[in-house]
Amino acid sequence: MLKRAVLLVLLLFSAFIINAFLNPIPQGEIVEGGKNSYGTSYSFEQAEWYGLDSRKAYLDLLDKFDFEWIRIPFFWDHPSTHSTNSVQAISGQSSSNFGNIDDLRWAVSEANKRNVNVVIALGAKTPYYPEFHLPENVASQLSPDQNIDSNHAVGAEILEIDRRLVEALSHYENISHWQIENEPFTPNENGWTVDESLIKEEIGVVRNADPIKRPIILSHVGPVVFDLRWKRLLKLLESGDVLGVNAYFKTQGASLFSFSLFENRISIPWPRGLSWPVQSWGLFSPDFAGIKKEAGKVGVDVWVLEMQAEPYIRDLNDGRKKEFSFDAEDLKKGHNYLSSEKIKTIGFWGSPFWLFREGLGDFSWLNLVGEIVGRK
Repeated sequence: MLKRAVLLVLLLFSAFIINAFLNPIPQGEIVEGGKNSYGTSYSFEQAEWYGLDSRKAYLDLLDKFDFEWIRIPFFWDHPSTHSTNSVQAISGQSSSNFGNIDDLRWAVSEANKRNVNVVIALGAKTPYYPEFHLPENVASQLSPDQNIDSNHAVGAEILEIDRRLVEALSHYENISHWQIENEPFTPNENGWTVDESLIKEEIGVVRNADPIKRPIILSHVGPVVFDLRWKRLLKLLESGDVLGVNAYFKTQGASLFSFSLFENRISIPWPRGLSWPVQSWGLFSPDFAGIKKEAGKVGVDVWVLEMQAEPYIRDLNDGRKKEFSFDAEDLKKGHNYLSSEKIKTIGFWGSPFWLFREGLGDFSWLNLVGEIVGRK
């Protein structure tokens, strides 16, 4: 009897695992009523990595699609891709500069001409690889697996760059939100994270530096049911602010496992043929309804800042493939699922990839995005 019970449990568990991998995107139907707000994320550096003219590609996105907003990250360590005069000293240190501030100013101005709002992502950890875009003199002060709290030596520099950046951009009225740190509790390849004590101070600095007092966005990954760290971020937000979560469906990573041993970073590469089905684990998958309910109690909206809209790309050869584990039709399925979860604000992740594929003669990604968000 015991053997049969054990065998039954193993069979059920196996069926559960197999179903998750065979159906990585839960089925859902678009919920009618009300208008969704669509946006996307864009990085000039990522566009250049794909071999695109980053400013032309940016204007293509604004002119082709009816996006309500676009999220642009501040890269502290990257000079503008189009200016030779973007380095501006902070706190008297010439090596601490304003990064891609010229690109940001130009991008916000062009979006304003087209009635598109902009979300500025700032702080130590911002979207796109390698996530921490820090000048070398700042990065060198961080050890492997560093949790950057308000008492760390670089904390004051981060707060200062936040303040100066907000002051420099705050006169643009079409900046709708400031996102402070992107997925701060999720480590990057170095194991670095941002502590909530520093985030709390950053929020205070940004609110004080912005005369219009625009809403703040804090973000977390699409949390599985037992990952309650998003609640720590929710406590830092006020009514009118936004809690951002992600919705990836077929994911991969640079490393299957990554950890430090005797101050050395050890990484086990992710198998290229393996995609992890994040959303298809039933009660163990992200509970969007539960997150929305908790956030609504304190007047905080919930956005999906990043909905997967591209496959996992390690190099340009990956991007040139004819078939992907996540394809353009999966984008539509993912959108329908989030709509069925009554997520009203969705940001599509992958816009430089869509334009890269267009250059290869593949219009499927652009066509699906246009079908969902509308064309101009």
